[in-house]
Amino acid sequence: MRKRLPWRLALVLGAIGWMGACAAGGTTETDPSCPVGAETCSCTKGGACDPGLECLSGLCVDPNSTPTSSGQGGSGTGGSTTSQGGGFVTSSGTGGGDCQEGCQAVDVLFALDSSGSMVAENSALAATAAFQQVATQIAAVNCGSVDYRIGVTDDNDAGFVVPNGWSGAHPWFDSLEMTQAEIVTAFESATTKIVQQGQQTPLGCEHVLTSATNLVQSDATGFVRDGALLVLVLVTDVDDYGAYDQPSGNICGLGCMATAPPLQSLLDSLVAKKANDPAAVASIIVAGDPGLNGGTSLCSQPGSCGCAGGDCAAFHAYRLWQFAGMLMGSNGYTASICDGPASVPTAIKDAFAGAIDLACKGLAPPR
Repeated sequence: MRKRLPWRLALVLGAIGWMGACAAGGTTETDPSCPVGAETCSCTKGGACDPGLECLSGLCVDPNSTPTSSGQGGSGTGGSTTSQGGGFVTSSGTGGGDCQEGCQAVDVLFALDSSGSMVAENSALAATAAFQQVATQIAAVNCGSVDYRIGVTDDNDAGFVVPNGWSGAHPWFDSLEMTQAEIVTAFESATTKIVQQGQQTPLGCEHVLTSATNLVQSDATGFVRDGALLVLVLVTDVDDYGAYDQPSGNICGLGCMATAPPLQSLLDSLVAKKANDPAAVASIIVAGDPGLNGGTSLCSQPGSCGCAGGDCAAFHAYRLWQFAGMLMGSNGYTASICDGPASVPTAIKDAFAGAIDLACKGLAPPR
């Protein structure tokens, strides 16, 4: 994983005079939209939560809630964790359930962080052998009874990204119209296009969740189908409009000037697109686990791993983790990007094998 040092260091240098006159402030460890101690929000520094909640992996959860899935902790260097409560799972599992029922179609939208620090992760996901395994697992959901669509977008509202010279009928890839090999090739080309174009997003304004949601909400191509399970796959090493990337969220006083939309409004718009059925919305998030204390940047921005020389390899994805916890049952899946580039396709494949398979089997088929 590559660090964001070039641009973040530029921000630091721009504020170095101010910093020389002031003592280093405390780390901004919380997202203002998610109060410390509240359910699915960060625990206090002492590991405490609101009454009735317990601190697990740095997040406050209800220990009495009935878990829909549990998994095994990751073995990578990022220390992926297991959640037994709350609305999301953090590792792979084996889907069960009745293959006679459940969803018959899956619409998968990948939103990829286009910044230079994500080249290795995006390239690892797009590699033919790796994405072949991901596509195979998507096709195997609900005992292999689903057809699927795959769309690709970035973190800056670029709409659907397709390969150069694309002549397909739609700006996405459909298993009813393309072979799996053709879909894998098209995905690799679209992702490579994002990598080669480089960062299109204003510095500090990366927003994979908001970008994906905006595309789903405004799409007129028919990508989202009635009765299909909608899955947003979000891959990034920062938060969605992270609070620490706002001028008021770091001690350098610099960053993105855009206002982050409320998470509830994003979820509501997705659910509305799915005929007001919250069970039809799922997400796989590979980002910086806010439960990992990897240190801070020179601007006191909280990192999940790789904090050295003034920058971090991945920053806390508070909003993304909170969004996962807002989804129904096993529909929200999180994995740490700190486990390295090769872990990205593996985490996504595992999510489809476990949490997403369960979500599909629990979704009432169209009548």
